[in-house]
Amino acid sequence: MSAGAPIDALPTALQALRQWAASERLGACTPITQSRIDTFADATGDHNWIHVDPLRARAELPGGQTIAHGFLLLSLTVEDDVAALAGFSGIAHVLNYGLNKVRFLAPVPSGSEVRVRSQLVALEARQPGQWLLTQRKAVERVADGELALVAEHLSLIVLAP
Repeated sequence: MSAGAPIDALPTALQALRQWAASERLGACTPITQSRIDTFADATGDHNWIHVDPLRARAELPGGQTIAHGFLLLSLTVEDDVAALAGFSGIAHVLNYGLNKVRFLAPVPSGSEVRVRSQLVALEARQPGQWLLTQRKAVERVADGELALVAEHLSLIVLAP
């Protein structure tokens, strides 16, 4: 069922989820601190100087600041959904199913704040008791509203038996 499918055609357990997902949701402002960038670098092994060397960035990067990893920004796109999706009655599990059309559009300097915009693209039956939720995600810089990242996030919704 696409985003425009009649809500009463969905299983009862998914009707509230579809209503929640259909309207654009704006996440909370998230600070992108150098400490957060450094922690992400340690977790991923990506210690490229553009992310972790403020002194060199001050001298060599436009704007003079380190920038967040694209995958750090991408990881923020699931944060608000985790608690929300788990809270819907009749849903047993929500599994990360992957991503489509990921694009890194603009850098996010250390010290910036970002927020995630989310909206339903589709909710489609896969197998009995399993539905694929596709959402459009955008990470924007709070200061100027510029999009830093866009992607389609896929979640496999498993209904309770």
